[in-house]
Amino acid sequence: MSTEYVPAAEVRPETFISRAADHVQRGAHRGRELRTGIESAIAGYRRYFEFLSIAEADVRAAAASSHARLQTWSPEAAEEVAAVAEGAQVPVDELMEVIARTEIMTLAPASATECSTVSFTRPGSSLAAQNWDWAADFSTLWHINDVGAVPGQLRHVGIAEYGMLGKIGLNEAGVGVLLNILKHEGDGAGGVPIHMILERVLSTAMTLDEALEIIHSAPTTSSSIITVVTADEVVQVEIANAQKRERRAGGASTSPGSESGFLLHTNHFLHPDLVPGSLELNATSTSRARHAHLELRLEEYSARAGTSGPPESTAELIDLLITGPDEAPVSCTPTPGAAYGDRSATLVTVQIDPNRKQIDLAPGSPADGMQGNRRYQL
Repeated sequence: MSTEYVPAAEVRPETFISRAADHVQRGAHRGRELRTGIESAIAGYRRYFEFLSIAEADVRAAAASSHARLQTWSPEAAEEVAAVAEGAQVPVDELMEVIARTEIMTLAPASATECSTVSFTRPGSSLAAQNWDWAADFSTLWHINDVGAVPGQLRHVGIAEYGMLGKIGLNEAGVGVLLNILKHEGDGAGGVPIHMILERVLSTAMTLDEALEIIHSAPTTSSSIITVVTADEVVQVEIANAQKRERRAGGASTSPGSESGFLLHTNHFLHPDLVPGSLELNATSTSRARHAHLELRLEEYSARAGTSGPPESTAELIDLLITGPDEAPVSCTPTPGAAYGDRSATLVTVQIDPNRKQIDLAPGSPADGMQGNRRYQL
């Protein structure tokens, strides 16, 4: 089974800009404005779930369970989701099939590999960058997300898949989030969607502590790593279903390079408490090869840093995320001729500078030259 797709670097994403009086109006606006994209995302994930051999009835049950859990955990967020569904004229549980796609995918034995993240902690000027990798067939199913403040919530800018309220981004308080998927033997469907946790951080967290409190409060059932970045510090929160552990630069649970302020993550667990029971995303995962490549690049960077000093901008982190054809695919490009479901790509390159309250979003991988980069100053 194969299909045509748009190469990630050639995508010119839609920009959703919302300036509403409250969160319900904002949700309705999202649904109306992005209806076509939302319908395409629902269809795209249904096809992908079928490829992963997840029964349609199980998809529906998982989406409904995550919806119920979301309503209990954050009624306000659930109200906005319902408004999106109403605006797009789709049933809310169909919309939840996209929002809870990470939780639904726990019902499959394997899924696509995604994401390499690098960050640097230095009080007052921490930095972070990420290659967001996903199935190449979803290259047109994301958009730039410029979400205006409403009473009690903050403006934030980033990327989102159609139908999601938020994903990867930075808010006006200088709190940013990045995301990598993980897999653990205890994973299951039905928890609060990881993408709603990201949205709640972006919408409501004024500080690092508030962001961490939101993440730890969520009853989760799937696995991911959320990297929270503020001007003063970067913290990685590894989530293994209900368990959560933090990694900080220089901490006992961090890998080589962290003592210099750097933190890396790909798609396997690193915290020693969560490694038991951890699983590879699939049989051909490149996570460990990518992580090893990034560690080597950091060693080379540290050797040069004696004269050049620590990174001054996210551009220096992006340089670490660029790989060529004969290297581990940190910059991920589909193999020519690869079939549907077996082709991954870096869909977006993200740079976050919380001190400057600046985020850069570029379609494709940094190896593609980031010709379509968009910079936002919050």
